[in-house]
Amino acid sequence: MKYIILFFILNSFLIAKVTNEYITNIIRKVESQYQADTSFAIMQMNIKKESWKRSITMHSWGKGRDRFLTKIVKPKKEKGIASLKIKKNIWNYLPKIDRIIKIPSSLMGDSWMGSHFTNDDLVKADKIDESYTFKVINNNNKIAIVESIPKNDAAVVWGKIIYHLDIEKEVAIKIEYFDEDQELVRTMTLDNIKFIQGRYIPTHLMIFPNENKNEFTEIIYQKLQLNIPLKKVKFSVRYLKKR
Repeated sequence: MKYIILFFILNSFLIAKVTNEYITNIIRKVESQYQADTSFAIMQMNIKKESWKRSITMHSWGKGRDRFLTKIVKPKKEKGIASLKIKKNIWNYLPKIDRIIKIPSSLMGDSWMGSHFTNDDLVKADKIDESYTFKVINNNNKIAIVESIPKNDAAVVWGKIIYHLDIEKEVAIKIEYFDEDQELVRTMTLDNIKFIQGRYIPTHLMIFPNENKNEFTEIIYQKLQLNIPLKKVKFSVRYLKKR
């Protein structure tokens, strides 16, 4: 009998743990799991649209939650195209015309590099905990479903975000994004979870727009290194042009 009582006590503790500030910490980890003090990644991004498709390989560097640089290395015709994020600002470099373009706020909702991600995703996704409040709507102590609602003063794109979280590994396995009318806009799935430098990280992501299930953007992490030496100069507008 005492073991049954102990089980219910422990189970109640786990439920309480998941439904309190613990869940905010998991969301924070989910949205910054590819980051550290510094990071370097090699990624392949495959994009399929209604009338075309493309595949690119990128090198990406990050520093904390505010600095991010990515450069295309393949294919040859797109090599050198780069994006730089510093806090809430994004610049793109187009080597064919040798121009650096700062993305205005009016275009933050536009596609990033032709994918189903937006410029706004780069700016705000890793600080989701600052703009949303979280509520557990389902939980079996293995998978928790969390509803994220914008704070009253938050300037955000999404009217609601639903996270499906693997509690044990502290990663998302599915994320659903809704507009202001609570209509589903896109779904992201995350899998091929690997243990990298002390944390579980999904190394395969797919995002599907709800209006066209035949389209998708796929990201495959071929390499990820955390907490490596990086020079601050790398995260500068001037560095965008450097090959």
